[in-house]
Amino acid sequence: MMSDSKARPHTSVRCTKLSALALTICVAVILQACQQLALSDAETGLPTTNVKANEPGFLLWSALELEQRNAQLGRTIRADGSSRETLADYLTPLRSHRFRFIRRDRNGFPEQHDNIEDYVYIQSGQGTILAGGEMLGREGDIGTEIIGGTRYSVGAGDVLRIPAGIPHAYLIEGAGHITYVLVRVPAFRGAVTENPDGQAPMLDPPGFGLWRAAELGQRNEDIVARMRSDGSSRETLADYGVGGNSHRLRFIRRDRDGWPELHNDIIDVVFVQSGQGTVLVGGEMIGESNVPGAVINGGSRFPLTAGDVLHIPAKIPHAYLTNQGDHITYVLVRVPALAN
Repeated sequence: MMSDSKARPHTSVRCTKLSALALTICVAVILQACQQLALSDAETGLPTTNVKANEPGFLLWSALELEQRNAQLGRTIRADGSSRETLADYLTPLRSHRFRFIRRDRNGFPEQHDNIEDYVYIQSGQGTILAGGEMLGREGDIGTEIIGGTRYSVGAGDVLRIPAGIPHAYLIEGAGHITYVLVRVPAFRGAVTENPDGQAPMLDPPGFGLWRAAELGQRNEDIVARMRSDGSSRETLADYGVGGNSHRLRFIRRDRDGWPELHNDIIDVVFVQSGQGTVLVGGEMIGESNVPGAVINGGSRFPLTAGDVLHIPAKIPHAYLTNQGDHITYVLVRVPALAN
């Protein structure tokens, strides 16, 4: 009995030491994981948290920052061959007004969003988008396979519009990848304008839009011949709304400073296509929006160059300014502001 009573305390001490050791190891593993997450942001100089707010303010994701984010996403690929982060989120019930940055190193699962239109800017890489057809095995917005549909090659600098209710999937060949900025816009409900001031692409499925980088480059050269007296030239790429309002894509070139603008019910999403300049944001606008003679008192200036992506909230004064002897050309996506 004496030997048993002596053995028990010894066993208890051993268990205590093992438990402490196991706890230490667990803590070390957790700390290492946290350090790896923190390191990824420290390496790129990017913020450690994504921007999420009920109404995000002015946001600019420069081409350089997006390159850095793409490199970081490449180091955090998930089991499904993708990596993603939220750039900004209005936190709506429909999950609209959401800005995502997504990298795919392998084929993505089919998707179909009944109440969301996707506007996409391809940041890097190349691949194929399969749009239309019938999505099988649907659970929520995700499926297992698309039967039929049409395939389109896509690459860096391309802009896409995927209508609500259309099955689609991003496909990657070999060791390639595709990385893109995704802007989620609430589906337009109502009668689309019968007389838009720009002809949308006639593609299959109906409503699918694709403007390739090469096409935009050619448009940039062509609209120089139509330069207006204010030093700008513009055209409507497509109008998927009532006309002249939201759900509209514009292509604009400026060779001189633009007049200040302010939109009460429109969020401007901008993909800079070529050139370089400055955007003046905030402050107080004196005069009427987009009317000669208007000025902005105060505000902040941000340099712009090709590949930059901007989010300009409703009711924020802004103006595009050009550098001496240069120009700036951009695709403008007009997103409806939230009612409240």
